[in-house]
Amino acid sequence: MQVDQLTGTTVGRYRLRGRLQLLPYASIHQGESLDGGGPNLLWIFGEPYSGALGFQEALQRLAGDPRARGLAGVAQTLEIGGQELPSPLTFLVNEDVPGGFLVSLLQQGRAPGVLATVGTLAQTLDEVHRRGLVHGDVQPATVAVGRGGAAVLVGMGIRTVVTRVNPHAAWLDATRGFRPPEGRTDPSPAADRYGLAALTYYLLVGRPPAPEGVIEPPSRIRSQLPSAVDDVLLQALAPDPAVRHPSALEMAQELRLAVSGRRRAPVAPRRVVSPPPVAQGSPNHPWQPAHGGEPAASRTVALVPMEQLEIHPHVRRTGGILLLGLLFAVAAALLVLFATGRLYL
Repeated sequence: MQVDQLTGTTVGRYRLRGRLQLLPYASIHQGESLDGGGPNLLWIFGEPYSGALGFQEALQRLAGDPRARGLAGVAQTLEIGGQELPSPLTFLVNEDVPGGFLVSLLQQGRAPGVLATVGTLAQTLDEVHRRGLVHGDVQPATVAVGRGGAAVLVGMGIRTVVTRVNPHAAWLDATRGFRPPEGRTDPSPAADRYGLAALTYYLLVGRPPAPEGVIEPPSRIRSQLPSAVDDVLLQALAPDPAVRHPSALEMAQELRLAVSGRRRAPVAPRRVVSPPPVAQGSPNHPWQPAHGGEPAASRTVALVPMEQLEIHPHVRRTGGILLLGLLFAVAAALLVLFATGRLYL
C-alpha cells in the first residue's frame, strides 16, 4: 500500500483521517487514537525507509530524543512504531497542531505575522541548540501553528534520519531554497539558522532565496522593505556558516530593528549584489506598520502576491517613439510612391 493511500486505515492504535502533506519520504496525516485520545499528527514512512536496517531505531534516537521532551515550541513525539500492511510501514506520532502547517497557509495566500513567527521560531531554535539538539529541516513544511496561534516546529530530526537512507529523496525543488549550502554535511545549528533565515526571506518576498548562485537582496524584490533588512538577511544567508549570526534570536532582533528603522545599514558595500528588478509596493505587505508605527507582528496578514511583470517607463517611452517614427516613415514612403505614379489608389 502506498503511503498516500492510507486515509481511513488503522496504523498501530491510530485511525488515519485526512492527509495533510505528502513529502518525498513520508505522508503526514491527521489521526485519532482508538482508545479515545485526542487528535494527533502521524508521519508514515514506506519503502525504502521503513525497510532500511536501523531506520526505526534511528528515528527513536533522534526524533524521539528525550532532551526534546517538554520543549516549548516543538511538537512533541508521542510514539514511534512499525506495522505490516502488508508492506512494512514505520510511523511516528506527533502531538496535534490545530492551526495547520505554514506551507498550507502560504498556499492559501495568508500567513501569521512575520515578526511574531520569526521571533517565536528563533527562541525555539536557540533552546533546541542549547539542549544539544538540531532540528535539521527548518522550512514551511515543518512549521505549524499551535494552540494560541504560536509557531511550532515539527519533524525534529526526521530529515537527518531519512537522508542517511536516501540522500536524494529528501529535497523537493520547491524546498531546495531552504537547504543550506553545506546541506550535504551533517545538520548543525548554523544550518538550522540558515533555514530560519530562508523562511524569513520567503515570508517577506513570496519566494525562497535562490538555492544556487547570488541571493537577491529582499528590498530589490519588495521596494517597501528598508535596505537594512537586506544586510540582516544576507548575513544570515551567508554561504560561510561562520559569517552568520551566532544565534537565531540575534538575527530576529536585528530584523525587528531593521524593520523599525532603528538599525543603520553598514556603510561598506554589500558583497552579494544582483541587477535590481522593477517592483511595485503592495498595501498588504506583512511589514506594513500598525497603529503606533510598529510592524504588524501579531496580526494574521495576507502573503504578498508576486507582482506581474511590468515594462519600465523608460522602455515604454523609447518603444513608443520608435513605433511612431516607423509609422511616419511608412506614410512618407507611400506618399512618394503615389506622387511618382507608382502607386494607384
